[in-house]
Amino acid sequence: MYGWCSAPASSGASRTSRAEARREVRRPMPSTVVWSWVLAGGLISYLAVVAPLLGRRSYEKLEKGITPLSRGLALSIVELWALAAVALVVVGLSPSLDLAGVGIRPPEDPSLTYGIAVALPVAMVPLVLFMRWLVRNGGKVPGSDAYSALLPRTPRQRWLAAGVAVSAGVCEELIYRGLFIALGVALGLSPMAAAVVAVAVFMLGHLYQGMSGALLSLLAGIAFTGLYLRTGSLIAPIVVHVLVDLRSLVFTPLPQAQPARVES
Repeated sequence: MYGWCSAPASSGASRTSRAEARREVRRPMPSTVVWSWVLAGGLISYLAVVAPLLGRRSYEKLEKGITPLSRGLALSIVELWALAAVALVVVGLSPSLDLAGVGIRPPEDPSLTYGIAVALPVAMVPLVLFMRWLVRNGGKVPGSDAYSALLPRTPRQRWLAAGVAVSAGVCEELIYRGLFIALGVALGLSPMAAAVVAVAVFMLGHLYQGMSGALLSLLAGIAFTGLYLRTGSLIAPIVVHVLVDLRSLVFTPLPQAQPARVES
């Protein structure tokens, strides 16, 4: 304001120069763009190729008792949040991405999100009771063989397993639904095509659980992706993902023949 009063004759030129300066500031540095895609490519490669191999090796160590379950669960939490941090760095560096563009925003259909947040926990109660009844009568929870080595056996392990469930729900939805779909669209894919690629990478990342576990992850990924595309927000898929993982990791009862592991 002070500059305009002191030089009214050049106010138009001043406004033009300021607008040009703002455009220059907003123009991304080439190195920033390159680094965003380098990090994105590294993240995709890690999750599609490296993570399944490392995950299978880590899971076998858990099955054999080489790695204590508490340590394995804690490492999973650290890894998930580290990957989410990389995803946020990619968003920060990329000129074509922002937080709203990767789903960190209110849902377009709040009623659906609120309905899921209320109805799904209620629906889980009879399911958990049925699983416990099934195990007490000598049965086994269908599909639990794919992740049986991850099931907690002590109170401390249950808290860590709950941490894994929450971390996976938040971090994996940010990465696979929010970031990967946005990256696909930025590369010229349609949202549906980008979603298909993201679901495929999500399934590959769970191959360490075997083919049955990968197929279950594929079905879950399709459901999470549908919620994301329907609501335009990560809130609903995060809520569902967390509840599904809590049901799998925390509330799935162990077969009666499996005692609690003693960890040092």
